[in-house]
Amino acid sequence: MVELATTADIESWLDLAREVQPLFGPMPKFDLTLATKIAEGNALCVRRTAGGVIGGVLLGGEPPDNWIRWLAVRSSARRNRVGSVLLDAVLCRWPAPCTISLATFGDDNAEGRPARRFYERVGFVAGEMLPRGPEGGTRQRYTMVRS
Repeated sequence: MVELATTADIESWLDLAREVQPLFGPMPKFDLTLATKIAEGNALCVRRTAGGVIGGVLLGGEPPDNWIRWLAVRSSARRNRVGSVLLDAVLCRWPAPCTISLATFGDDNAEGRPARRFYERVGFVAGEMLPRGPEGGTRQRYTMVRS
């Protein structure tokens, strides 16, 4: 079940961010960004039954041009539809007509290919290459146009 994140989720969410940092690269001031997104109501998460964030998404942009700013799922929860339910919640939040964009890993990043395939499978289309990420890897914009 996807819910709005609360300040009680911050420590668990930061643990998730540390887990994905080798792939995402350094995320300076992520704690401040997370706290801001929670206060704005733009942080959604899935929690374990016993508590703790297993997946989260940070949202941004201005309708009708929306952005998924960050989406991650714990390695122990992958392939269990956590990413799919997070994205379903985003799609419900941003009904058509709109665009939803995100930056994901370039095709040269083998560890990032599952994310690319996931976004393509649900209807995002690869666009222009973006500046390299903080870890030095390529990034590419993906967009979904909802008419």
